[in-house]
Amino acid sequence: MKKSAAGAALVAAVGFSALTAAPASALSFPLFETCDAAAGAGVYNIPVGDPRYTADLDSDSDGVACENADYAYVPLPPVGDVPTDPQVEQMPVGGADTGVAVAPEEPTAGIAALGLAGLAAVTGGVVIARRRTARA
Repeated sequence: MKKSAAGAALVAAVGFSALTAAPASALSFPLFETCDAAAGAGVYNIPVGDPRYTADLDSDSDGVACENADYAYVPLPPVGDVPTDPQVEQMPVGGADTGVAVAPEEPTAGIAALGLAGLAAVTGGVVIARRRTARA
């Protein structure tokens, strides 16, 4: 029984680590199998330094893949690039601004305290009732 529990824990740990590693290793740019696929995405003249460049796409091995004189090279945007004109000027706390006016929330700490006190009272009543029935 201990071996099966340890095995299940190992399988769960490996599964969770694979799930969390998948988004981190995901590519944020397309890789093209052919120049026709790159042209379909509007990508031409890919230089060697571009992560989309592969030697298979560079037919004449000059360091530029999918060459087309009619189109300019469009580089990938830098990672973490923040637009200079954001759509939302100030990010609201707890969510995105939808343009709908929201009334400020009222404090709920008092309601939570009353709920906990009521729960404690019910629990205490159950304990007292059980002790009385046990003595009888």
